[in-house]
Amino acid sequence: MTGTPEPELFDELDDGNVIQYVEQRLFGGKIDSLDAHIERKKALAEPTRYSILYLLYEYGEISRKRLVAETGRDSNDLQHHLNDLLDTNLIAKIPAPEDADGRKTYYRITTLGKQEIGSDIEHIVGGYAHENRFNVLGDPELVDGMSDDDRRALVVGGEAETEALDDRRSDLRARRLDFQRVVSQE
Repeated sequence: MTGTPEPELFDELDDGNVIQYVEQRLFGGKIDSLDAHIERKKALAEPTRYSILYLLYEYGEISRKRLVAETGRDSNDLQHHLNDLLDTNLIAKIPAPEDADGRKTYYRITTLGKQEIGSDIEHIVGGYAHENRFNVLGDPELVDGMSDDDRRALVVGGEAETEALDDRRSDLRARRLDFQRVVSQE
């Protein structure tokens, strides 16, 4: 939020209700709530859950079978972590893609999940530089015809990649401004 807070918000602080003050300053009853935000942070405070969310950030969507293989967890142990991520709306269970085995369970990252990981990446590696540093990975069951070499990370080269990154940043800034305008109108 920008600008000066409403005078009645300071009344919340004067009354010792910092939680209500933060709730109003950050969320204003429009997008989210402080409680839901804290629950998401708690879910991500565990390394396995954070790693699962990060994998989904890179893959977009992935089968449960692949998650079991890549996390080294058995299916029952994995379910506990998936439930926490599902309950906090960081991931969603989706139907199997048309060309995939319909008996398997698939998951995708939600917008909230992307925001959580994207924010961390922005703070750790500096913006969306990671988009040009690494190719997006794909669940081999979902990415037909793509070789393992195609899915491996590629290091950024020269000027063309830098220009593409600058264009991507400008586009993302414009999208963020559009989103903020829409939210402020609600």
